[in-house]
Amino acid sequence: MSIRLSKVLASVSSSVERRLFSEYGAIFTTKATPPPRIIFADSSEVDAFQKTLAVRRWRIGDYEIDLQSEAMDALLSAVDEIGELGGSITARASDAGARSYQDTVGLWLRNVTRGLEHWESLERMSAGDAQVVRDLPPVEQVAVILELEQTQDLFFGTFFDRSILYSVAAPGASQHLSLLAFDVAEYENGAVEQVLGGHGWHRTVPNDLPHFTYLGHTTDALIGQGLKMVIRDYGESTYRFWIPDIDGLE
Repeated sequence: MSIRLSKVLASVSSSVERRLFSEYGAIFTTKATPPPRIIFADSSEVDAFQKTLAVRRWRIGDYEIDLQSEAMDALLSAVDEIGELGGSITARASDAGARSYQDTVGLWLRNVTRGLEHWESLERMSAGDAQVVRDLPPVEQVAVILELEQTQDLFFGTFFDRSILYSVAAPGASQHLSLLAFDVAEYENGAVEQVLGGHGWHRTVPNDLPHFTYLGHTTDALIGQGLKMVIRDYGESTYRFWIPDIDGLE
């Protein structure tokens, strides 16, 4: 049993925190510096945390990326290794590494806005109810959106058939805020997953195929960290994700 993950789970004070821990909690097993809480309340909390970190910037492909120094060192080792094999690991976009709180809010609001417009157009939500959600601060929208998905099947994922958390992290909960996440352009290459895993980078957010998180542990050691492997097939490929084993932690 992971003492660290068990302590984080014991600190959960709401159903929203529990849901976010189940989705993103693998980050608390990192050998680098984990976030101090499951969800940051605002930009000041994020900024204060990020200022405590040792950060390294490097150009990975077309984009300069900021990561915690330990995470960047491991990533660059993986880049070198796959390069020797004739492959590559590059950043998927300019925000593939570190993000600010406002970055995550912008992504969240994109999905919320599209979802509200979609369900209004189908007359599944009234204009008044939709406006109530719009007027809430983003951090307060999280519980409301998850409740709408659970009780009314009003989903806010990209295609309106799955939870919003399959498409975007809740504001304040993204692993990118801790400078320990990296979105890989070559995510469909199986060799990329293998090489990254050998350097402590693993998929930890189910359904987010490009997203890898620096945990610092080899694949063989992850179960001992209180994690379990979830396997998903997309097309003809199989992908592995590591998430908290909540049943084993309780």
